[in-house]
Amino acid sequence: MYPLDKGLWGATTRITLLRAALSDRVELDVVAGRRSRRAGNLLRYAARGRLRGLAGVYVENATTLPGPIDLAFLALARAHRIPILTYLRDAQQLFPEYYRGDSIKRALSRALFLPATRSLMAISGQVAFPSRGLALAILRDPKLAESAILLPPGSRLADAPPVDPAARAILFVGGLVYPAHGGDLLLEGVRLAREAGHAVQLICVARPGEEPPGPFPAWLELVRAEGPEIDRLLPRVLASITPRRASPYNHLAVPIKLLEYLGYGRPLIVTDVEETAKIVRGADCGVVVPDTAEGLAAGIAEVISAPADRIQSWGEAARRAAAANSWEVRADRILELLGVVA
Repeated sequence: MYPLDKGLWGATTRITLLRAALSDRVELDVVAGRRSRRAGNLLRYAARGRLRGLAGVYVENATTLPGPIDLAFLALARAHRIPILTYLRDAQQLFPEYYRGDSIKRALSRALFLPATRSLMAISGQVAFPSRGLALAILRDPKLAESAILLPPGSRLADAPPVDPAARAILFVGGLVYPAHGGDLLLEGVRLAREAGHAVQLICVARPGEEPPGPFPAWLELVRAEGPEIDRLLPRVLASITPRRASPYNHLAVPIKLLEYLGYGRPLIVTDVEETAKIVRGADCGVVVPDTAEGLAAGIAEVISAPADRIQSWGEAARRAAAANSWEVRADRILELLGVVA
């Protein structure tokens, strides 16, 4: 339910990499785009009789609400006894730190989110979520959330050499436009780490308009890159960093870039938000710190000061976790849930 011709970011990264993994396994038709364009594509797809012989339908739901044509198309697929698996990637409308109802359109979207999402769920044969927390936020039933299907983001194994313990760049990828993303904490944390004598640099990979506010300090390098283009930066990178503030939504979200970071094979420095911290602690691939500038500075200092073998161990653990959670693994699980034989 997203356009796939506007560059790689968050959701489109997920869909693009998942599409590639699925295409290696089955014959795949992709219908994408924003609601109005997608509606026309779905109508033409159905009118051409493409539903005949279809083995399954996988839906990547957008942050925006499903449209009437989306629901009608899925109802038609159900009438043809085609298995449907819908992935609900977020519920930002329910959390004011990400989605303020400060306009009529946004207030309406917040009010309609649960009814529209539940309509989508009712039409779908199966529904998956990135985390138990997000499942609970939408289902509002602990028992249902506990048994919900999970399809968290996957990892791409980057084309990069093993981590160099002598590297001094910290990598952040993504937008910092929301206060909940912790951009101010990140910049202050790096400043404090440098003030304490650690000659760290920050590489910030962001789309235009999503970078930290300028002017930039000399130790911050702003880069425009996406997907495999980021791999070229990795020889200089000691660790990646996720500075998100502890907030209701951040505790239940699984950032796509977090799994991407695993594939870089570098230690991760992350703030102590539930799902993020669980992944890093479970893989033993980095350090978890408080969501403060001081906490981030301490995490940077811990990684920079760690023995070379510990840094390499963190990097190897991140790479192993990425391999166990690759997009190929996610694609296989989707096909399994749909009952499709690759």
